Amino acid sequence: MDTQKLKLKIGEHEFEAEGPTEVVQSQFAIFKELIATAPPAKKQEEPTVPEKHLTTPNNSGQLTLEKIVRVDGRVISLTASTGSVQDAVMVILLAQRMLRNSETVTSSEVVDGLRTSGHVVSRVDTVMDKLAADGHVIKVGARRATRYRLTNQGVTRAQEITRGIIALVA
Repeated sequence: MDTQKLKLKIGEHEFEAEGPTEVVQSQFAIFKELIATAPPAKKQEEPTVPEKHLTTPNNSGQLTLEKIVRVDGRVISLTASTGSVQDAVMVILLAQRMLRNSETVTSSEVVDGLRTSGHVVSRVDTVMDKLAADGHVIKVGARRATRYRLTNQGVTRAQEITRGIIALVA
């Protein structure tokens, strides 16, 4: 019996199947039919956020991120001290999201931000695994293609941490 492996991407749709040729062909036919009849995806418009301020629904004012972070290209580093490496990562992810409009962040962006901030971390994945276990971060991808993004709970927690740091700096 012949086996076939098929993996392809058409626009935003991806298909991957492996098995007997007849099964893969029938699954691919169904896939083609589904994407042909699917309505075109609407691009979600991201709310425009002033470059240096973040309005939070929990807070009557604004978080002034420029007091505690510095943006240098793709790297966002902290200019104020945090209680832990995990707190620093949370603030960096929040700043990446708000100042660079980057929902997903690579480990190298996080490590570079931590190192520039003065934190020595050989592997950021252990910190990220702990944050993911706590429900603050979602891990997407594998190996070098791994990217991280804050969950809604993570955004709320990162905002709390940021408010606390700003209160100490101000």
